[in-house]
Amino acid sequence: MKEYITKRVHELYWKEDINCARTTLICLSELFKIAIEPQVICSAIGLHGAGGYRAQCGLIEGTLMFIGSIFIC
Repeated sequence: MKEYITKRVHELYWKEDINCARTTLICLSELFKIAIEPQVICSAIGLHGAGGYRAQCGLIEGTLMFIGSIFIC
């Protein structure tokens, strides 16, 4: 699993220039085999996070979006 995540993050984040939040959403949906609607992934475009500035990180934002999208309110 670690190799898969490392490879996918490299592809999505570094090669395709997809931000942390969307990369996290995509990886989690693939790992858990749960389809995420395209508009959910698109809604994370503005969530770049600011981990280097000690602000909320895109990894956390993407994870919270994933959790929220799989539970029915």
